[in-house]
Parts: sequence; structure tokens; C-alpha cells
Amino acid sequence: MKKMTVKPEPLLAIDIGGTTVKYGVWMQQQLTHKNRFATPDNWPDLLAAIVRVKVALKMPFAGVAISLPGSVDTILGKISGTSAVAYLNDFPIVATLREALKLPVSIQNDANCAALAETWRGNAKSISDAVLLVIGTGIGGAVVMDGQLVTGRQNFAGEFGYQVMNERGETLSELASPVHMAHRYQQLANCGPVSARNIYQAAANGDRLAQRCIEDMLNWLSRAAFNLFVGLNPQRLLIGGGISERPGFVTDLRQRVQRLMRVHGAPLTVDIQPCKFRNDANLIGAVYQFYLTNPSHAAGQTVPIPMV
Repeated sequence: MKKMTVKPEPLLAIDIGGTTVKYGVWMQQQLTHKNRFATPDNWPDLLAAIVRVKVALKMPFAGVAISLPGSVDTILGKISGTSAVAYLNDFPIVATLREALKLPVSIQNDANCAALAETWRGNAKSISDAVLLVIGTGIGGAVVMDGQLVTGRQNFAGEFGYQVMNERGETLSELASPVHMAHRYQQLANCGPVSARNIYQAAANGDRLAQRCIEDMLNWLSRAAFNLFVGLNPQRLLIGGGISERPGFVTDLRQRVQRLMRVHGAPLTVDIQPCKFRNDANLIGAVYQFYLTNPSHAAGQTVPIPMV
């Protein structure tokens, strides 16, 4: 773990998602001026929107810190592989943004950003080994070992949603994301579109099909969490995504994993906690990555920074 100092100067932090782009200003060690807009359909429109945000805020930004989906190469400044925003892939995105914004720019995978935020100031701050499981439209994650973010040879480490879970070839994302769970209920009930929140409410009202769909989702998630504990043996598993805020969800998951440990005779401690920063995690972690990428901008407050 390397010591680095962080200067309280304004940074523009941006989190590009499949449906929404969130942004905020990192200043005096906190996020301010938070807002969002719908993710444009193409790169020129997204670039124009980012430039408009920067101009409208009228601040002396020191740089721009970006979280985005995909296999992010922080050295080459580009994304490879598949992504929730396909038009971001396979071109020099950092160089393009740097030219348009006239500022230093950093990028990092969104789940890695969440892990960096939790390592810096969140629920992994006091430990050296943590795994993050992000449960959303799909399922992603990140790995921190010995205080270092593990990205893998092709920047693909932590993409837990790709795990094939059964003989039909279905992946963890297909079986255990709340969105896919809602789609499964819709098909079985032969009803119109519903959300995971609708299904939880129906389950609370005694809907047996809703209860079964939730049970299936939790069983797949607990198996995945068990596999992460026995495969990577982290000190703590952090759960991200909106569903982690549901009362009792993390406790239920922890109990299911503890039961699997007993059944399979694995003598491991099961420490599962929700992420601290929730919707702000990607923005805060993007700031963290900016200081890793641009250490010359660090001065002032000393904080521990894991070297990637």
C-alpha cells in the first residue's frame, strides 16, 4: 500500500451507464453538484453532453475522472470487449476526451471504481483483501488483494456475471440479477412488465410465484458468493447495487452462504456487508483512479492508495 496525498481541488467525476450518465464535482473531499442525464445513443452526442456539463459548471477543474462499463485499459486509455455502451469500445477514448476537454482524463471500469471507493473510504477501508459483487441489470464485480486492485491480464477480472452456472449454459447474470428475475416472473405469470420491486411486494402479499422467483435468485447469488469465498478467500465480500439496500437482503444472503459452508465443510468466516457509498461509489472511485493515474495532482491530505 502506497501513501499518496490528495489535493482538495475540483475534479469533474462522471459515471457512464447503459441508461444514465451521472456526474458530480469532487471538491473539499466530498461530492457536490450531483446530477444526471440519459445516456445518448452515440459517441458524438455523449462527448457534446460532457463538454456542456463542464462548461455549465464554470469551475477551474484540475481534471476529469470517468467510470464506465467494459474492459478498461487505464494505460492505453481505451476499452475492449463487450460493454453496456457499445460505442465506447476500441478507440482512444482518453486521448479524445483530453483533447475535447483540455484537461487530464482518467478512466476505470465501473465495478473497479466501486471497489476503489470502498477501499479508500468505505467498508473495505480497514482490510487488505475484499471482493465486490455488484448486482444490477447484470452482475459484475471487482477484486482487491493485498491492497491492490486485481484487473487481470486482459482487464477482465471481477466479471463474475459471466460464470456459467448450470448444464443449460445459463450465466450468473441471467439467473441471479433482479432484472432477469423480474423477466422470469413476467414469463411464468404471463403478465405485463414488472420490476423486482413489484415482485418483492407481491411476495410480501403472499404471491407464491413471486416468492419462488425471489428464492431462486437468492439461491444462485448465495452459490456465487460461496464460490467467491472458497475460490478467493477474501476477508470480506461487499454487495453493491440497488438491491443491497433492501432491508434484510444482505443478512439473508450471509445466512445462506454460512449454510453452504456448513454443508460443504468449508471452515471459512463469512463476512458479507453492503457497500457504503451506494449510488455515489462509481463517482468516488473514479476520483480515486484519477489520482492513481495523475499523481502529480496529489497534494494536501494523506490517504492510502492501493497501486493497481
